[in-house]
Amino acid sequence: MRRILFCVLLGIITSAPLLNAQDSTSSLANLKDLIRRGQLPELIQTANSLLAADKLTPADQGMALIYLGYAYQQRGEFTKATANYEKALAVVNRDGEHTSDYAATLATLAAVYAQIGQMDTAKHVLLRSVHMLEDANNHAGAAMIWNNLATIAAEQHSRGEAHKDMARSIAESQLAKDITTGELAALATTEGRIAELDGDPRTAVSDYQRALELWNQSHEDQQPKTAWLYVLLGTAYLQAGDISNARENTARGLTLLEASSGRETPRYFAAEIAYSKVLDASGSHDEATKLRKDAQAGLNTGTDTKQAQGEISVAALR
Repeated sequence: MRRILFCVLLGIITSAPLLNAQDSTSSLANLKDLIRRGQLPELIQTANSLLAADKLTPADQGMALIYLGYAYQQRGEFTKATANYEKALAVVNRDGEHTSDYAATLATLAAVYAQIGQMDTAKHVLLRSVHMLEDANNHAGAAMIWNNLATIAAEQHSRGEAHKDMARSIAESQLAKDITTGELAALATTEGRIAELDGDPRTAVSDYQRALELWNQSHEDQQPKTAWLYVLLGTAYLQAGDISNARENTARGLTLLEASSGRETPRYFAAEIAYSKVLDASGSHDEATKLRKDAQAGLNTGTDTKQAQGEISVAALR
């Protein structure tokens, strides 16, 4: 489940209007830079300091809370992530003039629900978000939310729903005048996942390669997301029976993840599990078993999933 849901987060973060907006202060620009470089502890410390100073405008406060929630989410601290996203929802649209930003914040919150297994809640929140964006004629934002719904449907092996949601995503993207290469990369990533679901790994390889090309056009410094795309590409090569390319790309993804975010994040553990499957396929069964057990233990002890599962967002469900 976590493997593909990082793609959901990838699409949301690259598409959120609030996160793509021009930062109004150098401090917020610094937070965005810390996200790009995967420096999560520094991001948490800086964001908390800014919020404690209580000198931000409501819009900037909402942005800082989203950055902080994102950092906690990447570390597997889902309860803290949810709490910060909830706080952001309370301030981001206080003046009633930032509907798209509010909808984007809902979408980031939905990613947490998806990661902790509350799929029905995640879909409910995403549908609320997409309807708000459609009403605001925000075609790029709506395209990304339908893309995320398609990703969730694919992860649940609902092929018909995945294809239907993806068709709506593409239709919205074609109406958008300001869609970015990062957003197009997210669409290509989901198309790759659907191709895997359809039993077409060669098309999945092509889709993930296209996603990497698009992402690197404007996000060369964002190593964590680039790294994860290499992991996805490696798994597609594995399904296609190309063990050599599977090992090369998955290993490259692991190396980039370690260099940027370290070894103690859910994303890194999930990448290790993906790599263990490549090792198994290449005949290194003992190494694969050990790696898989260690990574699974890291996932189980490094997140607060059970606690977070008991917390449903009242604001998100209204």
